[in-house]
Amino acid sequence: MKLSQDVLLGLFFTAIGVGSAVMAASYPFGTSSRMGPGYFPVIISSLLVLTGILVLFRSRLTLVAIPEIGWKPIVVVSLAILIFGLVVEPLGLPIAVFLLTVVSATTSEKFRLDWKAFAGAVAFAAFCSALFVKLLGLPVPIVGNWLQGLGL
Repeated sequence: MKLSQDVLLGLFFTAIGVGSAVMAASYPFGTSSRMGPGYFPVIISSLLVLTGILVLFRSRLTLVAIPEIGWKPIVVVSLAILIFGLVVEPLGLPIAVFLLTVVSATTSEKFRLDWKAFAGAVAFAAFCSALFVKLLGLPVPIVGNWLQGLGL
């Protein structure tokens, strides 16, 4: 039997959902009107398990072999996330999001580093900064430690 993408994805969703539900079960659940710390994780985990089961069911309907794995996107996007994590404190959220966006975009064959890519990354960095820092109040620096030392 050949494994299809749907089988692997269904197993992945189901395994992550079950693992998350087991971890969340140790937290108090609460009620719908007074949710405890385990309420949201248990609900989301249950929905993830349900999604995994539905994807597994769909895989029984069609059997398509797994295509060749594209390693470049896996490596480059993982590297972009690592870069983001390393530079968000020293450089600030806008620069970290800009780098994340540009580095991740290089995995596309259509990507060109031109003014459109630059403008899109700047707009996305500004949107994320406004959303997460200003509107949601997350304690993430807009101007990082390194830039504050330069007087910016």
